[in-house]
Amino acid sequence: MIFAYLLLYALILLYGASKLGIGVEEAKIIFADNGWLHRLALWLYERWPSELAVRLPVIAVTLLNITLFWLLAKRYLKKPQDALLAAIVFSLLPAVLGSGVVLSKAPFVLFVTLLFLLWYRSWFGQIVAIGALFFDKAFAVLFLGTALYELYAKRYKRAFFYALLFALSLWFYGFDVGGRPRSYFLDTFATFSAIFSPLVFLYYFYSLYRVGVKEPKDIVWFVSATAFLFALILSFRQRIHMVDFAPFAVVGVVVMVRVFLHSLRVRLPKYRKKHLIAFWIVFGSLLINDLVLVFNELLFLTLPPKRHFAYRYYMAKNLAKTLHSHKISCVYTKERTLALQLRFYRIEKCRDPIVSLKPMANATKWEIPLAMGAKLPIFVTYSNIASPQYSPDL
Repeated sequence: MIFAYLLLYALILLYGASKLGIGVEEAKIIFADNGWLHRLALWLYERWPSELAVRLPVIAVTLLNITLFWLLAKRYLKKPQDALLAAIVFSLLPAVLGSGVVLSKAPFVLFVTLLFLLWYRSWFGQIVAIGALFFDKAFAVLFLGTALYELYAKRYKRAFFYALLFALSLWFYGFDVGGRPRSYFLDTFATFSAIFSPLVFLYYFYSLYRVGVKEPKDIVWFVSATAFLFALILSFRQRIHMVDFAPFAVVGVVVMVRVFLHSLRVRLPKYRKKHLIAFWIVFGSLLINDLVLVFNELLFLTLPPKRHFAYRYYMAKNLAKTLHSHKISCVYTKERTLALQLRFYRIEKCRDPIVSLKPMANATKWEIPLAMGAKLPIFVTYSNIASPQYSPDL
C-alpha cells in the first residue's frame, strides 16, 4: 500500500515541480551560493536547464523521506495501518509537500535526520551524526535534542558525545546573534502553524505538551520538542531561518499520531465518535491546505497578483518568455534577485534594456501574464536593444 501511495505522491510532486517557474531562493542557490546544494544544482542546470531537472534530487529525496518515516513509524506504532496513517499525515504536511517541489536543503536535512533516528543506537547512527556535523549547521538542533534525551535516559557518555557535537557545530558555523534585538515570536508561531496547517499544529502542540508532562519521552519527542522550543526561544531575540528547525520539528508527527490513536483506543467504540469527527475535520483541513498548494494558480482568481504567495515563481518565467518573444536576450535590472531568476532562463546582464518592477521615467509598461488571467506590470526602458553586452555589478 505504501508503494502505491508513493507512486501517486511522486506524480503530484512532478506536477508541482514542472508547473512552477524558478523561485528567488532557488536562483540564489544555483547562482549565488557556494555550498554542496549549489554545486549539485548548478551541475544539473548546466546539463539540463529546466526547472524539473534541478528539482529532481529534491523529489527523489522527499520520496525517500516518506519511506524512512514509514519505517520509523512502524517502530513506534502498534499496527501496520497506524504506520501508514502516520506516513500519509507526514507527507501531507505543507512543509513536506511544499519543500518537495522546490529546490531547498530541507528535504536533505530531513533525510539525514530520519537515517539517524532509525539507527541512533548503533554505530551507524553515530557515523551519521558525525557526518551530519560537516554536512550542515542546522544539525546543531539534532545534537542538542539527542544530548538532552541521553541525559534524560541517564546514558551520560552518549550525552557527552552529542553535547560535544553540538558544541563543535556552534564552533564550526558560529551562532548568529547579530542585528537589532527584536521579537519575532508571533511570526515564528504563525510560521509553524503554516508548515503544519493550523488545526494539525494545534494538535501537534498539544501532543508535545501532553507527552512532556504526563508520559515517558523518547528521542523523537526530544528532537521535535527541542527544535520547536529552541526556535521559539530564539525568536524572542531575532528572526530565525525556519529551514534550520522545521526538518526536526516535523518528525514529531509520529508522536502526534501515537497520542491520538492511544486516546481513541482507550475508549469503548460507542464513545469514539467525537474523536473520529475531530480527526476528519483536522485531516480535511490538511487536505484543503494541500489542494491550495498544488493548485495554487486558482488563487489568482480571488487575490491581487502580489498577494499571491507564489507570484514570483510565475512572474520570472513569464517575463523571460516575453523578453525572448521580443528577441531580447539580456537586460539590466537593479533587482538582484530578479536578475538571478532571469539568468536561469538565459536572460543575461547587459546595459539595455532596463527592466524594473517599479515605475520608471520614460518606461514602457508591459503586462506580464501570471496564471488564470492575472497579469503583473513590468516597466521596460531602452535606447538600443542591440547595445554591446555589459555586466554591471548587480
